[in-house]
Amino acid sequence: MEISSLPSLSNLLNQNPNLQPNAKSDRFASNFENLQNPQINGTGSSNGVAPVQIDKTTPTDRVTAPGFAQMFEQFIKGVDQKKKISARETQDLILGRSDNIHEAVVKSQEAGVAFNLMIEVRNKLVESYKELMRMQV
Repeated sequence: MEISSLPSLSNLLNQNPNLQPNAKSDRFASNFENLQNPQINGTGSSNGVAPVQIDKTTPTDRVTAPGFAQMFEQFIKGVDQKKKISARETQDLILGRSDNIHEAVVKSQEAGVAFNLMIEVRNKLVESYKELMRMQV
């Protein structure tokens, strides 16, 4: 398929209502059109390829995701928080400050499941570490 038989970028943008062009996309579209048809604006070179103008913008700040250690620390804090809530609910039930046994049992089960999950994740980490140590480099 030849480039000349492809629809132009501006036609594609006009056909799709979800795409809303802005100044940068308009510059990209005009640069793309120049690459497709270098004869239109007279900037084409002898080999039929137009020079590309690079838009010099300032680099954006990097978005850094929390590391694995931070994520695992938050997970452990969440498990600890569930355990504390469970203990408080159980204590309130025993001391007679609450008569909601259902809520106390649910909180206790949530804390138990979260703790078991944490233990399994720890076991997998230790197992993976041991396997890495066995690898020969």
